[in-house]
Amino acid sequence: TTIGTRVAGQLPVRLDYGVEMALQRGGLDQDAINAWAGHWQVRASLPGWSAPKITSEYNFASGDDVANDGRRQTFDQLYPTGHDKLGLADQVGWRNVHHLREGIEVTPIKATPISLNYHSWWLASTTDGLYSASGALLVPRVAGGATNSHVGQEIDVQVKGWITRQLQLAGGYPYIISGAFLKEATPGASYSYPYVMATYVFLAER
Repeated sequence: TTIGTRVAGQLPVRLDYGVEMALQRGGLDQDAINAWAGHWQVRASLPGWSAPKITSEYNFASGDDVANDGRRQTFDQLYPTGHDKLGLADQVGWRNVHHLREGIEVTPIKATPISLNYHSWWLASTTDGLYSASGALLVPRVAGGATNSHVGQEIDVQVKGWITRQLQLAGGYPYIISGAFLKEATPGASYSYPYVMATYVFLAER
């Protein structure tokens, strides 16, 4: 069972915020489930040319402290593959993670936002593994626990623009820099994922 809440609204001085919390309880096989996750975001919409927006965000999802102890603490993210939730490269999921995001978006041309984001991830528990954006185990647990929790960093650049009322083009370039945990548990190579994407909206009323 998952129970949660979401609160979002506006603050003074052009700030808006969002908070989401989720608590999981239940059982799987002989194990009891005891997990939780949270999302906290603040965004400032600034006046002036290009209408800049600055975002600061923190996400957390619990991980398992001890394997095979009858208690599962790894949060189940429920809906896998949420694009660009923890990085544009879609490599890290909302399980066993601390995630920090800082970003800026500007719109120098109408309806054509350009965004730059920085991400950094840490394991919530060094005795659990790293999970992918789909929720699957990406990097298994390090025997005896990892000596460092820092997974890595990602820098994202993305541009979107409407070509017609129904056709949107987007291009981006995410680049991941391996942290101490990835270097300990894997070969630790950096990763990049340039892409171009077209979205066509049928019968759109925009």
